[in-house]
Amino acid sequence: MDQRNDSPLITTKLYVPKYGSDLLRRQQLVDQIDEAATARLILVCAPAGFGKTTAVSQWIQSTGYPTGWVSLDEFDNDPARFWRYVAQAIYMMQKEQDREAPTFNHLPSAASSEAVVSALLEETASMQSDFYLVLDDYHVIKESSIHDGLQMLIQHAHPFMHIILISREEPPLSLHRFRVRKQVKQLGSDNLRFNEEECRRLFNDVMGLNLSKQDIGLLNKRTEGWIAGLQLAALSMQGNVEHAVTIHRFSGKDKYVDDYLTEEVLKRLPEAVQAFLLKTSILQRLSGDLCAAVTGEQDAHAILRMLERTNSFVIALDGVNEWYRYHHLFTDILRTHLRKKDKEQLPALHRLASNWFEENGWVTEAIEHALSGEDWVRATRLIIANAPVMLKRYENKTLRKWMERFEKSWLESNPELCIAFAWMHVLSDEIEQAETLLRFVDKSLLGGSRNLDECRVEICVLRGYIEVMRRNIELSLTYMEQSVQMEPKFSRYFINGIELNSDEPYVLRSRVALSGYLTKVSEYYLRLRTIWKHSGLGILAYGSIVLAELYYERNDFEQLRYFVPRAIELGTISLNFGVLVPVYLVLSRWRKAEKRYDEMRLALDEISELCRQHDAPAHWSAFVDVYRVRLWIDEDDREKVEKWTEPLNKISSEMGASRHEFERLMLARSYVYLKNNEAAIRLLTSLVHETEMKSRLGSRIESYILLSQAFQNQKKYHEAADCIRKAVALAAPEGYVRIFLDEGPTVAKMLYTLYKSKTASKEELAYISILLKQMEKEFPALDIQIRISTKLDKLTERESEVLALLGAGLSNSEIAEKLHLSHGTVKGYVYHIFNKLQVRNRAQAIMRLKESENQDSST
Repeated sequence: MDQRNDSPLITTKLYVPKYGSDLLRRQQLVDQIDEAATARLILVCAPAGFGKTTAVSQWIQSTGYPTGWVSLDEFDNDPARFWRYVAQAIYMMQKEQDREAPTFNHLPSAASSEAVVSALLEETASMQSDFYLVLDDYHVIKESSIHDGLQMLIQHAHPFMHIILISREEPPLSLHRFRVRKQVKQLGSDNLRFNEEECRRLFNDVMGLNLSKQDIGLLNKRTEGWIAGLQLAALSMQGNVEHAVTIHRFSGKDKYVDDYLTEEVLKRLPEAVQAFLLKTSILQRLSGDLCAAVTGEQDAHAILRMLERTNSFVIALDGVNEWYRYHHLFTDILRTHLRKKDKEQLPALHRLASNWFEENGWVTEAIEHALSGEDWVRATRLIIANAPVMLKRYENKTLRKWMERFEKSWLESNPELCIAFAWMHVLSDEIEQAETLLRFVDKSLLGGSRNLDECRVEICVLRGYIEVMRRNIELSLTYMEQSVQMEPKFSRYFINGIELNSDEPYVLRSRVALSGYLTKVSEYYLRLRTIWKHSGLGILAYGSIVLAELYYERNDFEQLRYFVPRAIELGTISLNFGVLVPVYLVLSRWRKAEKRYDEMRLALDEISELCRQHDAPAHWSAFVDVYRVRLWIDEDDREKVEKWTEPLNKISSEMGASRHEFERLMLARSYVYLKNNEAAIRLLTSLVHETEMKSRLGSRIESYILLSQAFQNQKKYHEAADCIRKAVALAAPEGYVRIFLDEGPTVAKMLYTLYKSKTASKEELAYISILLKQMEKEFPALDIQIRISTKLDKLTERESEVLALLGAGLSNSEIAEKLHLSHGTVKGYVYHIFNKLQVRNRAQAIMRLKESENQDSST
């Protein structure tokens, strides 16, 4: 059962169970499953011991259909873990078992079930023949979001995709919908029961008991064809010549099985084997080394092999006889006996198991057994050590489940543990719950009973991050400044590269960058960089990418020469793709703006290769692919754009709304390019509302710009002008530039029309004039030339900006604030403007500006 330290996946859970050649083949049942196999959903539902898993496994081996298999357990109630197993099962089905599925190996904790399913459907869309996904023991899944996701997966599955659920009970899905559409087939207890002929073959051909037809009929009647009961009866008769007595005493009813197993099966085994079975029943999977560690029995592997050979409810999980599991029914009964007989042993057994799992690198299992063994010290130590990595893998649900196992008093006395769980809450947007835990930490810090310096750093950084999310930048800076005055000067959570930008490829639009309010971003991050310049804190990577995006948006490419390489360097140290993908997108956009097209493509190829080499979380790889669509649009590659949009056109509006905002904006852009204007307007209208509700300024501006182009395509000029005016009104106070320039000449002409109409405010007109000046330089072949006086042409770009703001009536102080300059610097620019224009005061300078505008409006 291979495990890599950077992955919690257990590969044996993904193998189709293999059974020996002596297993009774049930061709009639295989044929029934084959008849049901055309359905979208195949349910195999029956109580424990009816041979559900065996039947499906036999069918798979007989048909040879491509199949992905997941053997589920209660740990899989974490959605991130569940969907990773599903994705890996599909990947292994495609015969590439060397590593995790590179396009779907991680999912953000905040991802909706619709987004998860949408990505899975996209991954399987290219398959052109029937394939099956088997989810065994689905009854252990209780997490509602997983049920929601599976419901949607079944509902929208491609015609070649079939899902088999093996469960002790009907799953909590809307099965009536599938039944009405004839999309579900179900096999239950009646299908799975042994008939008399199968009983004869089991007892006489397989087990060699030579029972009479009368005895077989009686046993079949007593057990009602229940396979586990028949197997128990067969085991009890092996080596017992008085078959008739055994048969007449036996009852296959569930309520009698416990006593029967005790009297007729367990008590017939050597005492050492009985003790071995009871002690190892706490384990979900068994190996010789693990069982030896728990039981002290050095011949553990030989005992497992013996139990498998004698059909004693032991199932091999791999082809090399290393890993096994007990039949679930057998496990339940053994655990019941262990609790009755040696309840006091349970904590010690779990602690032994936890120790073995820890030594062998199985962190999740080590923590689970530590908690079950009430070894709170070990569980706390392991959770504190591994929480940053788990948060990076989005395993928030698992951390939440573990937190609920601790008493409040334990949490209050373990501040490091509270910080781990507080980060889990913060990254799930649960600020109030995080604050509760941080108050526990405050009490511990006041006690001062031990060295808690690292805790003090973590709590300052965490509180600083919380205040950034609240856009309370002064308080955030206060906390961050306090953190660097302590030792050690770093946060483990930042060093491990947890993603703070909530899977947002444009970090400037995420909450860590104040959702796109550039003025506050500039103020906050420039000051934060000064505070943390020599601290070594991992968040410097986020500071670098935020400032790189800010300077790109402000069209200040000189600053990018420092911040882009710095963000790449820091993002690489922690292998944080929440930094790396955004910075390579900035690099590509920068190269494109400079018309260095080969380097633009090279940047995308480099980050794609990094994602591939390091198994980057799927959404980051996907964002790179989505960004390429914009390049196809700019290159007028209609065929590629149409091919990309085709599968998305088939997705329902319900699922479409679940796609990431970045992808939906790119889809809207594609619709505008393809002149599918009605679809673009519907999608963008929804995005405008959504981004307004979430106060995501950059995305809202982009939505309005795209909406204006869609209306322009329809020759609805009034609506187009209204949208571009709204975009300008939102962008002007924050100084957005590239968001307009990157749209090209079409938007330049719309801005020019708005400028000439004089319907915007004075400040907005000054802002538009600045944009138009830069657009004239970027697109010298524009049909509309922005005419300016010869004297104004002598001004630098920054002097032109200052003059435009003078014309809007702003004071030197107001200009300094708007352009993020000192008051003295603005005075210097004004002095140079007066000299170049040969004027003596503001009024004369503004008059020169008006003359230029009048020339412009007369063209």
